[in-house]
Amino acid sequence: MPAQPQAAQDSGRIVLVLILLFWLMVTPDNGPVLISAPSLASARVQRQRQAHSVLNGTKWSDFSPRLAADSKGVVPRYLNLTGFRQDDGYAWADFGDFQDRCREWSRNAYSSHGADDWDHPGPTQFAWKNATGRVHGEWVRRPGTAVRQAADYNLTELAPEVAWQGARVDWGRNVTGAHGKISLTLEEYEGTAEYEEETEGGKDVRSAALVRETAAFVSLQDEASGSMSWNMRLHGVHWPRQGAILLTTTSEKFSGIFGLPHLSPGPDFFQSSQKLLNVTLDEVLRRKEKTRFADPSNPWTSVVEGSDDPWALSPHCEYVLYVQLQPLDPRQTALNNYKNHAREGFSGLLDEMEKELRFPTGAPMKVVPDLRMSLVAWSPDCGYFLESKGPPHYPSVDADHLVGVKEEVFLYQVKIWLLALAALYMGQVWLLKAQMKESCTPSTIGRVSFYTAGVMLLADGVVFTGAATLSLASTNTFLPCLLVTFATFMSMAIGGAFLQDVFKIQEPERRSRERDRRQNTTGSNAPAAAPAPAPAPPAPLGDSLPRPVTATPPRPASPPVIIPSDQDIAAEIAENTAAGAGAIATPLATGAANTAARQAQATTFASLTGRFVFLGIVIIFLSVAASSWAAPIRAFYINTVALLYLSLWIPQIWRNVQRNSRRAFAWRFMIGQSVLRLAPFAYFYLRADNILFAEPDWRAFALLAGWLWVQLWVLAFQDVLGPRFGIPPSWMPEAWDYHPVLREDNVEAGGLPIGLVGGGGESEAGEESPMLERARSWSHGEADGVRERERDKERERRGMHIRSIDCAICREVLEVPVVRAGAADPAAGGVAGVLARRAYMVTPCRHIFHTKCLEGWLRFRLQCPICREELPPL
Repeated sequence: MPAQPQAAQDSGRIVLVLILLFWLMVTPDNGPVLISAPSLASARVQRQRQAHSVLNGTKWSDFSPRLAADSKGVVPRYLNLTGFRQDDGYAWADFGDFQDRCREWSRNAYSSHGADDWDHPGPTQFAWKNATGRVHGEWVRRPGTAVRQAADYNLTELAPEVAWQGARVDWGRNVTGAHGKISLTLEEYEGTAEYEEETEGGKDVRSAALVRETAAFVSLQDEASGSMSWNMRLHGVHWPRQGAILLTTTSEKFSGIFGLPHLSPGPDFFQSSQKLLNVTLDEVLRRKEKTRFADPSNPWTSVVEGSDDPWALSPHCEYVLYVQLQPLDPRQTALNNYKNHAREGFSGLLDEMEKELRFPTGAPMKVVPDLRMSLVAWSPDCGYFLESKGPPHYPSVDADHLVGVKEEVFLYQVKIWLLALAALYMGQVWLLKAQMKESCTPSTIGRVSFYTAGVMLLADGVVFTGAATLSLASTNTFLPCLLVTFATFMSMAIGGAFLQDVFKIQEPERRSRERDRRQNTTGSNAPAAAPAPAPAPPAPLGDSLPRPVTATPPRPASPPVIIPSDQDIAAEIAENTAAGAGAIATPLATGAANTAARQAQATTFASLTGRFVFLGIVIIFLSVAASSWAAPIRAFYINTVALLYLSLWIPQIWRNVQRNSRRAFAWRFMIGQSVLRLAPFAYFYLRADNILFAEPDWRAFALLAGWLWVQLWVLAFQDVLGPRFGIPPSWMPEAWDYHPVLREDNVEAGGLPIGLVGGGGESEAGEESPMLERARSWSHGEADGVRERERDKERERRGMHIRSIDCAICREVLEVPVVRAGAADPAAGGVAGVLARRAYMVTPCRHIFHTKCLEGWLRFRLQCPICREELPPL
């Protein structure tokens, strides 16, 4: 019978999965069919080819929109590009302000000689030539002169071929808060397209003469309004000699990459970027024209979450970013005594450093300078500016624009911390194996909380899934991720085996609780039913004739009686009689019931494993989704998950109280697991330059560490004072107390233990027991014996005296404090009394032993060493 509800539950899950699969198959797809997809992709490639022809046939100043400061007599000029046309209604009045702010950032970065000399850095003012890296910082919002809303645009006229979704509601990536955080990842890898202008002999090389293609991933977090974070991908160009980077988004309503040279800060930057993009864009379009039927995606899409397809688009705010790299200080490099070095010398040094980072040969580098840059972002359709927070508008103590590290340094840090994480998990594996050696018997495994071990296993499974995914997705960190995957798999496999042992050992306990609960429910709700008549026994095979009417029914065969070793025949007969009818009538049903019970047990553990897997998947998906939530909500989620995870000892504390067990795990295991599982949180909560750019929060970490510390102290109190110390007895279920207060008049508890009743080892008032005296003379010196006698006299005055008995396990003398009849226990309920009673243990069969002796015995056998009676577990 227990297997039927579980089978029904599994069948229900299978039906649910089949319904979900059927729903996914029959749900109509709003996307294009095989005929419409190539046609739409082909139309988009044609529009991009036309935009490329416009870029190829224009020159500087062909795009000169009307600015906010222009007079009425100025004639504006626009481009035939989506978003760059006058009828599109973009806020090009702030274009001049954007260019001025770009030049200002460059002047602030380089100590130029004049306002018009911002694009000629000095001889020692060099930034990183390869800007591949990750930076993060704070931004502030500055409104533009023209306010733009989603209702101000007619997207049907901007892109008539696109079916826009939610065109009249708030657009995506629309930042409305006053401040927030930004994370920028720049990508310039080996083989990136590059263009350099040829110069005549003796002519000074301009900063804009060298340009290369680049891309960036940007994550914006609006902390003031509490909105979700926005992720986008931008494409553009990088002028290494100037340290300037110009990036833009590209979509169906904004041809940003095709009009990017016209957004540059000067004619020299326009000329070099135009020549580069004419070549690179043409190559990309040639490949798209060949594969437009197989790959309809947009190569310059700004959408990160999915493909930017023209049949399912939501409008977003477009962005133009100008990034200025900060020059390196020669004192931060290997040239500590740098003075008046030539421009070529410092440039060559940076080239060697970047070459060593990309292709390490073992050359010594004392320090690798940070990657620093300032940023100004402008949204031409939403009409506002986002600027990095730092000097000169803000003091450097508050913020220093965007700060980070090179990609090679970042990958090195990631590898180091992944190796450290693998070492932590190998330490957890070692602790778990040592604990499994100690918890190797049913008695010791029964003390372990299933949920404490389950929380550890769940966390290991989540980290294993993340490490396995990262090892498949990242080639640069494949080996460290593979090592973490192996370590977490070992921890998960060994932890799963240990959890299965705990589940198997505690199965009778769960059945007993379920049976008691069912009986209580039946006794309180269901009416009493008359007992069903016993079924008539089958007729013997040889008796085919009907029996007479007056004949008495045949007597059922008596069950065989196996006489136990202690000759307790009456108890054996009573036990067999209680289960005789069912056992005799259906001898084969008993084996079937046992088989069904075993199947139910296996199915139940399998179902619990499935629940753990499902919960882990939910946690992973929520954690991934939390990366785009608002900062307060994300911090609350992360702190809540961390608090629940670090509450792993709470189930063990509760089980100790329920079972009246002092300790289930070794202290080495509990302290080691607590420290190892808290270490990753310490890295992300306390270290500012962590690999995830997480905001340090030492208060939250102090709360988490304190909470874990409190749990360990509670476990220590339970180990020393008992698990139920200070808890009212009415709150907890009844359990045998192995450390009772021994009184001469304790009749209700069965009197004194066997061996302490009568004169055996008993001392009268003012007299010493000879056995006790011999024990003290043998184990203590003369001075110690005198002090013991003084303490005994003090106990006599308080109504207590010491009785001695030989421990049946170690055969050593056991001294037991006994309260005289009619006297009150002076240490009852106090810590001193609890510690005094920890020296002995009394079994329900009234035998007394040393605590260490009986605890060691109960680790292997829950039987009394003297009478072999079953004992309650610790």
